[in-house]
Amino acid sequence: MRWYADNSELNGIRGATIPDILMFGGIAVSQSEEKEIRNAIEGVKNKYGFKRAPIKWNFKDLKPLYLKQDKGDMYEELLKSSKNWRLEIAHAIQKLDFKIVVSVVESHSVVTKTIKGYKPDLSRYAFSNGLMRFAMYAYEEKPDSAQIILDWPDKGDSKPFDSEYAAAYNFGKTKDGSVSYLSGPLESLRFSDSSAYVNMHHSTLMQLADLTLGATREVVECAIGKKASGFGVDFCKVLSSKYRGYPNSIIGRGISLASKDSSFKGKVKTYVDRELSV
Repeated sequence: MRWYADNSELNGIRGATIPDILMFGGIAVSQSEEKEIRNAIEGVKNKYGFKRAPIKWNFKDLKPLYLKQDKGDMYEELLKSSKNWRLEIAHAIQKLDFKIVVSVVESHSVVTKTIKGYKPDLSRYAFSNGLMRFAMYAYEEKPDSAQIILDWPDKGDSKPFDSEYAAAYNFGKTKDGSVSYLSGPLESLRFSDSSAYVNMHHSTLMQLADLTLGATREVVECAIGKKASGFGVDFCKVLSSKYRGYPNSIIGRGISLASKDSSFKGKVKTYVDRELSV
C-alpha cells in the first residue's frame, strides 16, 4: 500500500496577508490497484492530447513546462478543456479501489512574520497529521507493506518530512515527542524505513494526489465562506465515497482538521457532512 501525498495552502478568512492554512495529503492505494487507476486516468488524458501529459488541479502552473517543451498548443487545448477532463477522470476512477486521506492545519497566527517563521513546523505538522491517518488505515487494512510517496518538496528541502517520518517509524511519535501514533511505530506496520520522492510531472498517481488535494482545498474554501461555490466541490462529490471514513466520519478519518478555532472546524465539518456525506 502507498500514500501518494502532496501539499497545498490557502488564505483563511482572518485577514492574513499570506496563506495561513496548510494542507497535506492525497490518495492511499494498494500497489496491485495502481496500474488500473493509472490506465483509467491516462485513457482520459489521451482523449485530450497525450496520455502522459502532466496535469494538476491548478493547471496554469504547468504552462512554463509545456512551453519549455514546445507544447504550447497542447497546453492551450488542455487548459480550455480542463473542467471536462478533470470531471471525466473523477468518473473514470470512481469505482476503483483507493482512499483519500488529507490533513488541514490552520496557523495559530495571522501575523505574516509569525507564519513565515513557523511555516516549516506547520508543514511538518500537516504532514504528520496526515501520516497518522494513513498509518491507522494501514493498521486496519494490514497490507504486506506500506510506503509514503511524496512530491519533491519546495526548494528541494526534504528534512522536515524526513525527520518527522523517522520519529514515526522508529518510535511511533511526532518529532517533538508530544503526540503518540495510535497505530504504534510505523516499523511494526511493515512501512518502508524512509519516505520516497517523485517528480509529479512523471507520476500519474501523484497527479491524482494533486487533483484530489486541490479539489479538497476548494471544499475548505467554500466551507469557510471564501467562495460561494467551486468546481472542486463537484469533483469531490463524484469521489465522496473514496474519502476514508465515508459517509459518517470523513472529518476525522479522511480529512483531519487541526485548529485552535472551533468555529473553523465546525464550518468545515458542517459543510462536508452536508455536501459529501450523502
